[in-house]
Amino acid sequence: MGSAGSKSLCVERVVIWRHGQTTWNAAGRFQGQADPVLNPVGEEQSRLSASYLAVDPPDLVLTSDLVRAVSTAQALTRLIETPLQIEPRLREIDLGSWQGLTRVEVAATYPEQYAQWLDGHPPVDRGGESRAQLDERVQAALRDVEVDHVLLVTHGGTARSIIETLLDLPHAGRWLAVLGNCHWSELRRHPGGWQLRAHNLAPASPMMSGDTGTGLDERGDADAVDDGADDDDAGART
Repeated sequence: MGSAGSKSLCVERVVIWRHGQTTWNAAGRFQGQADPVLNPVGEEQSRLSASYLAVDPPDLVLTSDLVRAVSTAQALTRLIETPLQIEPRLREIDLGSWQGLTRVEVAATYPEQYAQWLDGHPPVDRGGESRAQLDERVQAALRDVEVDHVLLVTHGGTARSIIETLLDLPHAGRWLAVLGNCHWSELRRHPGGWQLRAHNLAPASPMMSGDTGTGLDERGDADAVDDGADDDDAGART
């Protein structure tokens, strides 16, 4: 999307809110498009964050259709009058054969794929979606937003896709820490493009700490974020 694609957007302000913790997050399992529910920690995280986000309600709450995201979104829309809309294009990336496995299990079962992923390259033969496919569906969802201020309830990898495409950042490398469970970021349009106004915000509570690590400490579906390359240079890095 970047500077060119963002010109076709109507939205002026985007808040990106990652879902609360699930049992798979706590166990360090790759979630992808699998559909585990929030655990009790995730439910409380959702309530805490919702109380902060409700102070400045958006025009629309748009959520991934996966149950962990919908449950998180409902914690907010119970407090505000903003409509809630289900948007399947905000799902996490499909991780193919990795879904449901821990890092240790992936490393043991698919060592070559795991090594590629650690190097920031798209794993070959994993199945599921490519990063380019994730970007394409997320961009299409954003183009359909017709309000000024939208709040997107989504996932670690999808959130990174949104932020990087709006800021026109290359996907290679770890530019931003992945959102912790129930943390949020905000971007606003300005005359030259988009600005990241805040990143990885959360209420000051022990309930919200401990899951915002970077690099190899990231857990669950957030582990998908180093999954892909731009089409222009994919051949050089695969």
